[in-house]
Amino acid sequence: MKKNYILFLLFLLVPLLSQATHIRAGEITATRLPGTQLTYRITLITYTDEINGKAANDQQNTVDFNMGFSTNRVEKLTVRRKQRIMINQATARNVYDTTYTFPSAGYYTIGVSIINRNDNTINLPAPDGSQSISFFVQTSILINSNIGFNSTPVLLNIPLDSAALGQRFIHNPGAFDIDGDSLSYKLTIPRKAQVSPGTGATTGLGEFIPEYLEPNTVGPPPVLNSAGTGPATYSIDPRTGDLIWDAPRQAGQYNVAFVIEEWRKGFDGGYIKIGEIVRDMQIIVVETDNKAPKLTLPADLCVEAGETIEFEVIGEDENINQQLRLTSSGGVYNLDPAGNPVQYVDPKPATFTSTPAVGKVIGKFVWETNCLHAREQAYNVVFKVEDNPGRFSTSLVDLKSLNIKILPPSPKALTAEPVSNGNKLSWNPLTTCSENGKILIYRKNGCSGLNPRACSPGMPSAWGYTLIGEVPATESSFIDTQAPEGEIYSYRLVTEIAENTFINIQSAPSAEFCIGSEVKPGTSVMTKVSVTETSTTSGKIEVKWSLPVNIDLNTLAADRVYKLYRAEGIGGENFTLVHTKTTSFTDTTDLKFIDQNLNTSQKVYRYKVEFYTNGTQLRGTSLPASSVFLNAQTSDQQVPLFWEANTPWSNENQTHYLYRKGEDGNFNLIAKIPVSDVNSFEYLDRGEDLEKGDGDISTLLENGETYCYRILTQGEYEAFKELGILTNFSQERCITPQDQTPPCAPVLSAASTIKCEDLQSADFCNEGIFSNTLTWENPEGDCRTDIVSYNIYFSRYELRDPVLLSSVTGNTFTHRKNRLEGFAGCYTIEAVNSLGLRSSLSNKICFDNCETLNFPNVFSPNGDGKNDTFTPLNCPAFISSAAMEIYGAHGQRVRVINSDAIEWDGKDDQGKEVAPGTYYYSIKVKFERLDPLGSEKTFKGYVTLIKR
Repeated sequence: MKKNYILFLLFLLVPLLSQATHIRAGEITATRLPGTQLTYRITLITYTDEINGKAANDQQNTVDFNMGFSTNRVEKLTVRRKQRIMINQATARNVYDTTYTFPSAGYYTIGVSIINRNDNTINLPAPDGSQSISFFVQTSILINSNIGFNSTPVLLNIPLDSAALGQRFIHNPGAFDIDGDSLSYKLTIPRKAQVSPGTGATTGLGEFIPEYLEPNTVGPPPVLNSAGTGPATYSIDPRTGDLIWDAPRQAGQYNVAFVIEEWRKGFDGGYIKIGEIVRDMQIIVVETDNKAPKLTLPADLCVEAGETIEFEVIGEDENINQQLRLTSSGGVYNLDPAGNPVQYVDPKPATFTSTPAVGKVIGKFVWETNCLHAREQAYNVVFKVEDNPGRFSTSLVDLKSLNIKILPPSPKALTAEPVSNGNKLSWNPLTTCSENGKILIYRKNGCSGLNPRACSPGMPSAWGYTLIGEVPATESSFIDTQAPEGEIYSYRLVTEIAENTFINIQSAPSAEFCIGSEVKPGTSVMTKVSVTETSTTSGKIEVKWSLPVNIDLNTLAADRVYKLYRAEGIGGENFTLVHTKTTSFTDTTDLKFIDQNLNTSQKVYRYKVEFYTNGTQLRGTSLPASSVFLNAQTSDQQVPLFWEANTPWSNENQTHYLYRKGEDGNFNLIAKIPVSDVNSFEYLDRGEDLEKGDGDISTLLENGETYCYRILTQGEYEAFKELGILTNFSQERCITPQDQTPPCAPVLSAASTIKCEDLQSADFCNEGIFSNTLTWENPEGDCRTDIVSYNIYFSRYELRDPVLLSSVTGNTFTHRKNRLEGFAGCYTIEAVNSLGLRSSLSNKICFDNCETLNFPNVFSPNGDGKNDTFTPLNCPAFISSAAMEIYGAHGQRVRVINSDAIEWDGKDDQGKEVAPGTYYYSIKVKFERLDPLGSEKTFKGYVTLIKR
């Protein structure tokens, strides 16, 4: 077994560096001071090399904060170091902070540059090594009273990490925004200080390091991912911030950077970007035989404020003799990056407890939530398990994040009753979120029987409810004075509280209460809507109903008639008559009907029955009942199933029965599923048959094979228990498990490379020449081959986010461009397979424009249509602006022209024709390039003006 003496030996073996090489990582944050609008605490945190850069860090007692204004003015502020703490024997954490009052509202960028980075960063291969490159980070913030107060996020995980050669690496910054704003993440390029040409002085701004190499491109070819199935990838999850490198292929030290963007929801529901932080971090990659431990934690959670969240997190290592340590970070713990107490969330914060253990370690998360924790954005909590392989090997980690969404509590125990002036609604008083909130009251005609799935705030518009009123959240009753008597109504409530001036947060809808839906004497009730045959055209449903209830049947008049109606959809209301039956109450076949020629494979059907006496006198209409609809999702060697029905009886708090079709074509019972509320109507089939009384059809669910299911629900009328347990089958639902591994990223190349020196003058006048042609190949190996299309992404500028340009089915694409943009732009592509799964983005290919202009040395402005103006021989292209100055033989300026046409007609600034002779020109041209700033080039020379 190889022994790897890192990180200690890694730092000891590097050459002795100059005293100015010490910066490893860092970022800047800005926190508004309470009671102010324009005053902020600006904090720079750096991490420095204390083995080869200690002397340099000893001298770094101050840094310059460059306060950038939207007017491009930069104000320099010298800030002293407030703290220097050793976080391990090789690294110090340094804190520089100051209080600063901005002069007015606006958009500000705060930048800091420090000379220089530490040495041996292999993806920053400057001519003299990374120790010759300065370190620069920046943070931007929008200060505007119209959008509310704003502080930047804080980053709770340090920007230093270790990775193993050939193994997937993951890092998460642990960003937490105290204002509850939405965060997104994107990759960027590490920066260095911008230097003013000529003077050599720094400008206070940063620029991207041109020598930077994306880490997944470094290593002996082929540079593959950890599975060896395709190119190595390097990406960041835009939602969670998980930075994933799959996989390092060359040991050493790397620096990478990413941007955390902050977005705020406005009055109109749209989002505005209000700031961003650039984090520059360092990763040490080592060769080791150690394998990273694995982390297991629950899925993302959604709870109502006031509930206690409690769950276990488990870390395990295949080396059962290694000690494991389990930790967690996030704003919910009220601890800053250094572990000091700070109030990010109002009391009480969450707790996480875990004791290091050998082989397997368990941690417990507990959070007693309250109304102050409710917010629109989920809380992101990061968990990390770290092994301890011994002194002479590398400690490796597994890291996963979990989102916790906290909604206001929905009102409970809603009831309604008719009173003299309307319908009176009552519900249990809220025990939390009752201050400064309100209860929204909704009503619709009829009963819906619908329920939202977990974490569905607000009233779905498709349910057809109308907002009829609101009361303070301290209230627990409401009288609906606008509801006509004798109708059936469904009521629901939603709690709404204000998170801030701009955002109101709503609870999930309460359970409905139907008034006027009580079964009247002499009314039948539905008892069965069960699918007996599944088909798109010839499906069948067995429908049953009861005899009229709560009445002496002998008292009912003769000429008794049943009329059965059907509607489509689980909440369908458009009923049509499908069956009429005259009855004497002596034949139970009068109480059922087989509805045929239905699309039971794809549709839900809803039924109600009417009972008439004397042929035409309506005695009562039942509440509608729908069929059970079973749905499934494709997954890798497993099948997630879930089902729903809209019935007047309750299917909750029962046992439901799941059947799967065996090889003999018969359905076998594989699971008895205890259910509680509607959100528990789900099951994950991994292939095991848990009910073997009718035979054991346990199997390994194979991708590509089709499996068919039916669910049998059980339900009961609370008011008519004499009707017994009501059972109903769903339709047959077939699903094919599929490998959910996305395709491998294609390998992108340019079909032809633009060579400026090969372009002829005529090429610049031909619109068709401005096009970029791309080709790509799919990697060989174990990559998926079911590719159905490719998405082409384009960014006009090299460091801007790409946008979807086109989708194609072939392996080539030509992008035609206009004369101004020219060739400039960057492309990446992704493969899409038959399941709609997308690969990671391919490598990036960029094209740039030429700075090519050729000028004649003679022209004759005599109006003959030939050489009448002095203009480039090649048609001007890629030019955003130009300024031409013409001088006479004695140095006098005769003409100034500001036009991207770059054309002189032989006249001076007063419009008079100049005399024949030789003139000097100086033409400053700004070209459109990959860089958003473009490039400037000055063309100088002589031209002879003749007249003939």
